[in-house]
Amino acid sequence: MSGLITSAGKNQMLYRLIGTSKTVPSVFKVGTGTTAPTAADTDLETAVVISGVSYTKAFASGYPTVTESSKTLTTRCVLASTEANANTLTEFGIFNTDGTPLMFSRDTYTGIVKNAYIQVIYESVEEMV
Repeated sequence: MSGLITSAGKNQMLYRLIGTSKTVPSVFKVGTGTTAPTAADTDLETAVVISGVSYTKAFASGYPTVTESSKTLTTRCVLASTEANANTLTEFGIFNTDGTPLMFSRDTYTGIVKNAYIQVIYESVEEMV
């Protein structure tokens, strides 16, 4: 999966280059929206609760990783069998944790009917060209 980097995501990268206070992406959301991603997106179309009342979850331990030779950033995110159930998941987004979280990237995909028997692992690879 390779999400479209949003305008807000590109701005986050620019701010980080000069050392300002924008936080790095560290959480993800999932949802049921089906509209194709655009650079102007600021949130998922229809985010769903992952656990309890939370719409976000931290990346898997040890992620993101950077591969300098291919100029890629890999993020892994895991939905446990107990999370986001009773939804047909069709969208995924990466966010930072600023006071007003900024969406770094968004992707849509063929629906996954999420239930207690399914764990979903998202791996997003962003490439700098």
